[in-house]
Amino acid sequence: MKFKTFSNLVLMAMMLLGLSMTASGREPPVSKLVQIEGAVEYSRNGTEWRPVERTKYLFAGYQIKTGADGSGKLINQENGMSQELGPNSEILIQETAVSLVSGSLSEPTQESASIFEGLSTKFETAQRYTTVRRSVEKPGEPKCDNKVRTIGSVTLTPSHPDLVWRNDACPGVSYKLVINGNAVDIPAQSNSEMIRYAVADLAPGKHVYRVEVLDKDGAGYVPRSDSDFILLDAEGEKAIMKALEVAGDDAFIKSSILEGKNMHVAAMDSYREYFNDNPDDNDMRPLLIQSYHELKLSNLKESEAHLYAESLDENF
Repeated sequence: MKFKTFSNLVLMAMMLLGLSMTASGREPPVSKLVQIEGAVEYSRNGTEWRPVERTKYLFAGYQIKTGADGSGKLINQENGMSQELGPNSEILIQETAVSLVSGSLSEPTQESASIFEGLSTKFETAQRYTTVRRSVEKPGEPKCDNKVRTIGSVTLTPSHPDLVWRNDACPGVSYKLVINGNAVDIPAQSNSEMIRYAVADLAPGKHVYRVEVLDKDGAGYVPRSDSDFILLDAEGEKAIMKALEVAGDDAFIKSSILEGKNMHVAAMDSYREYFNDNPDDNDMRPLLIQSYHELKLSNLKESEAHLYAESLDENF
């Protein structure tokens, strides 16, 4: 009886504080399909097939088939070994390797470092941010939170000059962006999923900023500490753009390089562009979720986590 009472108390506490549910995500991709030519398709169930037109990350259970003019190169994401996939071929992606069903698949050879870029560790880390939070709201409890936070440090460039922060604070609030002590008033934007502000007329170098939240009465939230950003000049940006050339059409390696340069907003935009063009590639969505987490865009992070959790049951 005492144990049952204790269990009930724990359950009630969880309901009051909010229940967190972690999505059971996929393991990292096994392989990457690059240098795609002609007709190439993939499937999760071997029945419904979808075209592959650019670099594609392949998870256990995926199937790939090529047409009479189709071909590609498979890059193992653990060891960088590559295999050539020929025309009129079909393969099955297993947990650690690729199995030939029909057609031709070459023996593995070591790929050059310029083509092999593994995302396994990064993908595993991103899984921790796919938690879906289900909170129980109390009657009359406000559904807003005016404590808008910003990423601690970020790098901007002439082509990527935006600072961003979440826009799910209380209705009717406005913002005050303070850069190096100079304030800019930003009105409420009820229909925007995030607030973006393009930095202009500043010298290259380090700058400090903070975002204050103002309600109708002029009161609100002021962060305890400032964030900072580094603004690069055109030459600095040119060097980064040069580094991106190795990514080719791989949006995820491109975003990873940008994140390595602390260009988190540019990386997020790269992810978003990819998923706008490829909305069905949900298995890679944890990387976008992690990007939102880094930028403190908690509303978008939560929305993507729900979408990812739902997609795990898809089977096409």
